[in-house]
Amino acid sequence: MVFDIATQALKCGRCDRTMSIEEADEKEARHAGSSFSMDLLTCPTCGAEIKALNTAQATFCSYCGASVLLEKQEGDMEPPERIAPFQITREQCFEAYQKTLAKSLCADHRLKKNVTAESFRGIYIPQYEYSAAIAGHATLEGHYTKGDDTYYYNTTVNLDHQYDHIRHDASSEMPDNMSEKIAHVAQDAFRPFSPAYISGYYADIPDTDREEYLPFARAEAVRNGLKDVIDDLDDGCTYSTQEAEKKLIPIARAKYTGTTLAPAWFMAIRSGKRVLYAIANGVTGEMVADVPLDIPRFGIFALILAVPLFFLLNTFLTLRPEMVMVIAMGLAIVARGIINHLRGQIAEKENGPAESEDTKEAIQTQLKKRKRLARNSRGSGLAGLIAEGSGLGGVAVTVVGAYFLSTINDVRVFHIAAVVLTLIMGGTMLYGYSTEVSGKQHSAGSIITLLAMIAGCVILVFNVFHSADLPVYLAAFVCLAGVLWESVEMMLLHNRECSNPLPQFTTHTGGEQA
Repeated sequence: MVFDIATQALKCGRCDRTMSIEEADEKEARHAGSSFSMDLLTCPTCGAEIKALNTAQATFCSYCGASVLLEKQEGDMEPPERIAPFQITREQCFEAYQKTLAKSLCADHRLKKNVTAESFRGIYIPQYEYSAAIAGHATLEGHYTKGDDTYYYNTTVNLDHQYDHIRHDASSEMPDNMSEKIAHVAQDAFRPFSPAYISGYYADIPDTDREEYLPFARAEAVRNGLKDVIDDLDDGCTYSTQEAEKKLIPIARAKYTGTTLAPAWFMAIRSGKRVLYAIANGVTGEMVADVPLDIPRFGIFALILAVPLFFLLNTFLTLRPEMVMVIAMGLAIVARGIINHLRGQIAEKENGPAESEDTKEAIQTQLKKRKRLARNSRGSGLAGLIAEGSGLGGVAVTVVGAYFLSTINDVRVFHIAAVVLTLIMGGTMLYGYSTEVSGKQHSAGSIITLLAMIAGCVILVFNVFHSADLPVYLAAFVCLAGVLWESVEMMLLHNRECSNPLPQFTTHTGGEQA
């Protein structure tokens, strides 16, 4: 018998007979605190390990996406204190995934073709629970704006707060950038643990040091305490809590109180030498998925936008060579800025925090990351919004900008703008060298673009060709060609940011399979 989500009871797959969780526990005479037997499944490709109870032999790995037969051996599992049973079915999870794909106009078509409901595996994610308290005082810097005047205040607040059930992912195998986004499960969803809940499902193994997250629990208590105090003040001021957090975190207290299991539907699919993940909260149904772009389809989408833009500009505006050059330079800087942003996101995701961070800075970094993940939990991130949702907005901005430039009659304004934009482009390229991402720091497209911008500046400022239009248009054309080249790199970086390197866990003993 396996746990049936619809009835919240055990159910036989042959005769449809059901049995309550309480009855199952009485029959098996399993008591809290005693270990129970489970199958330990190990992936020979990446070394990932999960435990299973009453499941068929797994034929694919949820972490590396390999289609392999997972190695099975018997083992025991120490039961956690509490568990949140699945409330969302596999079919509901798949519907949520399809809706996520539908939000992307240019999602990779292979996802719709190759991912089915059976691609998702029900996995319980282990979480350590903590109780933390903070007692102390701090000074908050606040400001209040009334009309044209801004008033600044220093307000001393006292905290005497305790928070229970602070949870943190306890599995090193589950990707943190995914699990943190769907981590929230309401307290009333948890039940006293029973092995019956995981019958027919899988469970990750808590394999991290519980003491490692005590600073995180202290920081969460401080953050929540300050939030509650500011809410109680209700004085209309806006307060900065960063300095207060740094002062209070060292004096906060935290202790480990137990382990829980939270349900999730998890899917992995191989994409070349990388892997795409999708994970859904098994209680709320909240879905987070890696959704790369189909580059040819995106190209068609861009052309569809470019055609009306071309006719619109030619109908209402008189395009001057200097204006075309400045517009091309502006587009090049925007493309380079997006690329630098994507490279920064990839570096943060793949390289992790610097080892030299001290404890306080590491805590602040983790808290900021948690807040950012919470803000982006329902979307595919800024990169996806820039790549797709802002397409129409980009058209509008380009048209308005071109119209504004067409009203300028003094060519010296365009000369100055060209020089400034070229310097900005050089600065953004230098900034790109500081981002530690494997691969070339700059493509040939960015170098061609910069050279074209420099050539355009020389032609415009020094009037090399005696005000001839053709050389300026040629420089602008080369610059736009470089922008198109950069756009392809932008899409490739977006797809890399929307995927993950193939995992190789510490338990790995095999070799990567094709």
